[in-house]
Amino acid sequence: MNSKLCIFLFICLCSVTFSQEYLDFDPSKDSILHNDDSSFEIVNEQDEEMETVYEQDEEMDAKNEFRAAWVDTWNNRALTDAQIQSTLKSLKQYGYNAVVVQIRRRGDAFYFPKYPNTEPRVTCIPSNLDVLKTMIEYAAPLGIEVHAWMTTLLVSTKNKPSSAAHVVNAHPEYLTQNYAGEKCISEGYYLDPGNPNALKWNENVAMDIVKNYDIDGIHFDYIRLPQQDSGYNPTAIARYNKEFGTTGKPAANNANFRAWRRRQLTDWLRTMYAKIVQVKPAMKVTAATFAGRSDAYDHRLQDWATWMKQGLIDANFPMNYTTDSNIYQTRVNDIMANAYNRHVYMGVGAYLNSNANTIAQFKYARNKNTHGLVLYSYAHNGKTASMSNLQNIYTELFSTPVRTPSMPWKTRGGHIQGQILDSNNEPVYNAQVKILETNQTILTDSQGYYTFLHLPEGEYHIQCLNNEYRSPITPIQVINTQVSGTDFQID
Repeated sequence: MNSKLCIFLFICLCSVTFSQEYLDFDPSKDSILHNDDSSFEIVNEQDEEMETVYEQDEEMDAKNEFRAAWVDTWNNRALTDAQIQSTLKSLKQYGYNAVVVQIRRRGDAFYFPKYPNTEPRVTCIPSNLDVLKTMIEYAAPLGIEVHAWMTTLLVSTKNKPSSAAHVVNAHPEYLTQNYAGEKCISEGYYLDPGNPNALKWNENVAMDIVKNYDIDGIHFDYIRLPQQDSGYNPTAIARYNKEFGTTGKPAANNANFRAWRRRQLTDWLRTMYAKIVQVKPAMKVTAATFAGRSDAYDHRLQDWATWMKQGLIDANFPMNYTTDSNIYQTRVNDIMANAYNRHVYMGVGAYLNSNANTIAQFKYARNKNTHGLVLYSYAHNGKTASMSNLQNIYTELFSTPVRTPSMPWKTRGGHIQGQILDSNNEPVYNAQVKILETNQTILTDSQGYYTFLHLPEGEYHIQCLNNEYRSPITPIQVINTQVSGTDFQID
């Protein structure tokens, strides 16, 4: 066959294949994304096509694996320049290709914050040390990815911080409460996701890190409420009552109130994903989650299955911390059944397990086709408290070097995001924004943002609807890896 003809046919085939690549739109039952009956079948067909593409990509990428350790700042592993070098050299020696370093411990900074992020620096490190910057500089020549670990809603232990600039002292009105009005709950003090200003505070922290540090990923930990009996911040309750026409405080187990609290977290994560990739399209957005899905969903108000299904995170780090093999394996099986083509990096509690049990749990997760393994933590090397755990893991699992696995959805498809404001430039909550081509509708979050993620490249038409208001139909051009959109100002 003529070579020019072969090339032509190949290009045509590639064009057809690419036009069929769609990302996961299919919403969960509790999602605020909606499809009418007329478009649902089409959306499902697109999902099936994309699943096939993903399967092919995963097969090609099967030998790669995310191998990481959480490096916490409660221990002496990343508090000096020498400790950072030593930790990274050990990780490289023992076959790891990523590090998840805690740079926001409890509403504080192991780096140099830039305004509008006003969180205070910690005092347990040298005054001139930027832990995050130093970690990046030493990790790069070793081929180790750096993921910035941000403790998200938990901002203080039970002992209040002394700094007046700390959010607990500067803005106590942002803190969550239990039904009785107590602010110190469980481990300590949490920000309340039902308070828009609290979410804005966390946005400032996250975006400061994303914009100013050459990290490979940002990792949200404690992106959950401490218990079902929480979320009673006065602003949150006022918003809830206004939305549903109720009064007083709803019961902690009220199904509607639980769904509302879950939504506030999910809304924020959806908005943040677009904001992050708008700055750095390749940035990996991940979260540490409760491995027991029902516990996470019912008691922590953390709906990680929806996060994965809608592509709000690129990878889930389930904290599967247990010595019970049956519990561990049941969780692994359930997590992989709800991965929805996103990565799962299984977290194992080495601080609980013997070296042998840690390795056995890693092996089980790997055999269930997880995309990676994460040790919690580098400071806890099994009950023997020695380097023997790292050495044994290396011998049994990590002796062959690999790259971290690719994420095909990061380079296919784009996103739409905008903000809805009223005539006083205040955010409009619960306005509807609709994509006419797919009949997808999303409700604006507490800061007025609407976000559609992972759309196939092309032109879309959107319209904002709020009570009797109908905006003009606006064309939006979606470009791969980019965030497009428009703001609306309505009465």
